[in-house]
Amino acid sequence: MCSASIFDVLQRLAPPEYGNFKTIRDFCRVFDGTEPVGDLMIEGHYKASVSLDNMLDTSSMAGSDSGKSRKTRKKNGWQPYTLPSRRIFSGLGVSSRWQPSTSKEWSRDSARRLERLADRGITNLPNELIVVILSNLDINDISVCRCVNSRWQALVDTNHLRARSFSRRLRFQPISQTVKNYHSFTRGWLTGFSKRGKELTEQLDKFLGNKHFPEILFFNIAELLTETKLLTCQNVCTFDHPEFVYNNPIFSPDGRHLVTAYEDLTVKIWELVAGQLQHKATIYHYNRVFNASFSPDGSHLVTAVTDDGKTVEIWGLVAGQWLHKTTIRHSNRVRDISFSPDGSHLVTASDDGTTKTWELFNEQWGEKATIEHSGTVKSASFSPDGSHLVTVSGCTAKIWGLDAEQWQHKATIEHSNWVDNASFSPDGNHIVTTSTSEDLKDHITKIWERVAGQWREKAAIKHSGRVKNVSFSPDGSHLLVALDFNTAKIWGLVAGRWREKATIPLSGCISKNCFSPDGSHLVIASRDTVKIWGLVGGQWKQKATFRHSGRVRSASFCPDGIHLLTLSRDNVTEIWLLTGC
Repeated sequence: MCSASIFDVLQRLAPPEYGNFKTIRDFCRVFDGTEPVGDLMIEGHYKASVSLDNMLDTSSMAGSDSGKSRKTRKKNGWQPYTLPSRRIFSGLGVSSRWQPSTSKEWSRDSARRLERLADRGITNLPNELIVVILSNLDINDISVCRCVNSRWQALVDTNHLRARSFSRRLRFQPISQTVKNYHSFTRGWLTGFSKRGKELTEQLDKFLGNKHFPEILFFNIAELLTETKLLTCQNVCTFDHPEFVYNNPIFSPDGRHLVTAYEDLTVKIWELVAGQLQHKATIYHYNRVFNASFSPDGSHLVTAVTDDGKTVEIWGLVAGQWLHKTTIRHSNRVRDISFSPDGSHLVTASDDGTTKTWELFNEQWGEKATIEHSGTVKSASFSPDGSHLVTVSGCTAKIWGLDAEQWQHKATIEHSNWVDNASFSPDGNHIVTTSTSEDLKDHITKIWERVAGQWREKAAIKHSGRVKNVSFSPDGSHLLVALDFNTAKIWGLVAGRWREKATIPLSGCISKNCFSPDGSHLVIASRDTVKIWGLVGGQWKQKATFRHSGRVRSASFCPDGIHLLTLSRDNVTEIWLLTGC
């Protein structure tokens, strides 16, 4: 959901008796008869389209006005809240753009006028109308409004407005925590986690059956983990695989099933029952499988075999059984396979110089389109809304847009060397690409941004080592760059610019890294060690370390955000539970 302006929201939602208003001045007159000092300045600067986060991001800067105005706010029930310095709940949508500005563009006088506007012009609305207005804003705006005063904070928290907005944002990404598994596991975990967890359990018990319950639960658990400065990892499951595992084990979106591909030409699906893996199904192939992954809704499975690499199989879950749906063939090796966010489309990239999209229609998969390239296509992936594709071929990454059911070329990202990978940010407004020169001396990451429908270069970051992989946090406000010389770097979007936020030293080459579902934590595997880093007071800090029985091949968060899955080279999968110290 796009960030709506206050005028758009109010004119759409306000009851008729409040009348029509097209300016902040009219707005304040209608509701409390005030004449805000700052409205003309704001209207002139933002041209009457300012969103709430822009209006209020400096309104919480305590101590920026006179003693008289502080007394006035205190009399009206105002409790000053200072926004934590660059505090970011990454996956929860609170991005760096709502942090109080430290630049000279905001003078102390401007801050006072904005504070007065927020205090006199908006905060005195009836609670019911405030809840309706905030419920229709983006989560970024809601998070800013929560810091205006104690009354608004209570309204946001009591009505779980951030979680409900989070639910709207994840409409194509199922959340695993349900009422059922809340009772079976999560309630006990919350109660034992901390005193805050016990209080949270009592609050959540009141919301059982609420249609937003999974998001409310997920949101609060993520916040609980973020507030914990140190975590411990408790081993809850150890599983020895009978054969060598070819792929990185991947959970289904609901967190209940795991898929693994074996040396004996089988793909096996395991179900997580009471913390233990139980065999659920076996899918036989005629050759080894190097890729196996679930669709976003968990109803389909895609597998790629290693014979000549030209074949991809799609399987569907029908009445509890995994049945073969279709076979996708290219004339040369398939390099990459990925589902669209809603699971209704699939894209494949091949050495035959083509990218093909496939569509699920009436329970059948059929070829939808073919995009020709001049050389090998290394990767292809959908944007979060499915309306764009980014493909990598040679020294370029190309962006394609869907117009009238046809894929049209939109932009080309040029590198002086071969592009290694390219991917969209979770909001679809950024693309990151990486490249490395043949002599391994030139390593660069480029970030492109979509502005008014046009793609423009936002940043070019040079590295002293080769980039093994790069990934956005779930809200797109951070970028994790894994380098090949035992180092990972975190870059953050601060005041519209990408800046280095943290450097993570490691004892060996990085084998795997990923963000947690909410983006407030990340896991990095190096040799036999797994480290968890998290946001603490807006800064990335190491929060936990544990060792595996062998070299770690894979480490990832489970969809619930409180479990980790690791796989070692000795074919041992372990599941770890995050707990508070």
